[in-house]
Amino acid sequence: MRETQFIKQNQEKWSEFEQTLQGEAKDADRLRNLLVQITDDLSYSRTFYPNRSVRVYLNSLAQKVYLQLYRNRRTPLGKLLTFWTDELPQEVYRARGAFRLAFFLFALCFGIGVLSCAMDPEFAEVVLGDAYVEMTRANIESGDPMAVYKEKGAFGMFLGITFNNLYVAFLAFAMGVFFGVGSIIILISNAIMVGCFQYFFIQQGLFWESFLTIWIHGTLEISAIVIATAAGITMGHGPAFPGTYTRLQAFQQSARRGAKIMLGTTPLFIIAGFLEGFMTRQTDTPDIIRGAFILICLSFVLVYFVWYPWFHHKMGLQPKEVETQRLPAHKNYKLETGRIKSSGEIFSEIFVLFRRHSRMLLFSVFGGALLYCLIVFGLSDVGAEELMPFNTESWVFNPYNFVLLFAAHDGYWFIPLAGGLMLFWTALQAFRAVDKELGQSIDRMVFIRLFFGITMVMLCISFLSWWLLATLTLILPIALLLAYVSYRDNLYLHQAVRRTFFLLKGAYWRTVGMAILLLVLGLTLFSIINSAVAQLFFQMINWLVYAEQAVLDEWSLRVNTFILVAIANFIWLLLFFGSALLYYTLREINEATALRKRVSTIGQSRRIRGLERE
Repeated sequence: MRETQFIKQNQEKWSEFEQTLQGEAKDADRLRNLLVQITDDLSYSRTFYPNRSVRVYLNSLAQKVYLQLYRNRRTPLGKLLTFWTDELPQEVYRARGAFRLAFFLFALCFGIGVLSCAMDPEFAEVVLGDAYVEMTRANIESGDPMAVYKEKGAFGMFLGITFNNLYVAFLAFAMGVFFGVGSIIILISNAIMVGCFQYFFIQQGLFWESFLTIWIHGTLEISAIVIATAAGITMGHGPAFPGTYTRLQAFQQSARRGAKIMLGTTPLFIIAGFLEGFMTRQTDTPDIIRGAFILICLSFVLVYFVWYPWFHHKMGLQPKEVETQRLPAHKNYKLETGRIKSSGEIFSEIFVLFRRHSRMLLFSVFGGALLYCLIVFGLSDVGAEELMPFNTESWVFNPYNFVLLFAAHDGYWFIPLAGGLMLFWTALQAFRAVDKELGQSIDRMVFIRLFFGITMVMLCISFLSWWLLATLTLILPIALLLAYVSYRDNLYLHQAVRRTFFLLKGAYWRTVGMAILLLVLGLTLFSIINSAVAQLFFQMINWLVYAEQAVLDEWSLRVNTFILVAIANFIWLLLFFGSALLYYTLREINEATALRKRVSTIGQSRRIRGLERE
């Protein structure tokens, strides 16, 4: 091709590149694609026009693209800041319809609670419970109506209230999987309770005292529940109204958006818990100071969750429709390992892999749960109640239930054995699914290597109880990545540990964030199982099956255990998938394996019809 023809053929593309570089908003993915195309043109010009100005021009353009690409690389702290300044406000504005609906329903049901309590004085006992009402009346008679906030230590109350509020909010979000209806039901029940609670103190002539005490923490707490409900409605909107997408694709998009909004409520609950534990009990504080606290909290909610998203949008910083572009087609999608991917892309790929290998993976989930139950109940000579004393009232945030599944409590050595075998089986199936996608084969020795990796995972979850939640979020991601490194690279334990920490260099918090995202998805399932749906299921079994109550209780607990283990196994499957897919991104970040391979081909010549071509 002549030089003039080469320039004429590509000058429009080069002009577009220059305009992209001169623009204010830079997209790292777009710049990366530009760099690939420019280097291809540069390689061609080096071969056929080595001493012409077009080669100099393309070399200069490639340098500009490279500089812009790495100039826009963000540090982990920068990404965290961007989430709060850009991503979350964008998602809040996009979900403004869900926010309006949640606020309207809360206000309406709050009024219903007030009106019901005003028309029926006994309504408070129905909603709040007889014990709480009698305790509050006794406190009023003793001269300290807010004594309930002083019964426990400040720090203990802070932790208990924070976890309880997180559980309620998470349940409000998780129930959104039922097309948003579940979230609305939980919001309605909480709004009626709050309205009744507030009017109960009005009936006692304690409006201002209760208002200045309760709403010190209640402003953030109730706002966070409304926001969590909006997040649940956002998640449920996808499968309810999928549009041109499949319901699974629509759910991927809406779940990701809802999870971001839900994540934004976490600081609110922590601050609200702190205020309730340390500040609400200070009832002797002057009214003006308590009122100022309430105004500050209300102003923050209105500014950050109402005004700032609107202002952010008005300034022209509309959210990019990246989800549609990153949603891969299930049938024709080919898994790439030579590209640095975002957490959202990895999250979408997990769904794709699960759908394409659904039969094998579902067999793995339920087969692993069945294997666990057969070993545990087959080797024990005690009842299920003694063997698995689950706390069924709070499955989600009770780490003790997880410990029961994997730890040798009360000397039952076969429980960690069963848990370890289940994890080994689940990890093997997840990693084999990834191998099938990549067309990779493994050595037989890899099973021994994987055993050591799974052993490290077991160590993270078997010997810790109250600190299990912190372990799951901070230590477990390392162990999960270690398991895949030992499997994929066929390394001994000490070698796998060294390589794991090498890959995590500068990307630890990204790995933790990915694990938290998958744990949230799994805990959503836990919340659904811990709902009235599961209770109705067991009631129907009791109606249909005739047997002694002791026998029914025994088998009900065994079925309960199977369900709990199956869901836990599904969560492990997601975590193993995430660690496997994240491995290739971390490898590309630290070693640039695919990039080096592409670069090595530049300058290599081959003969085509007797001519040297690059």
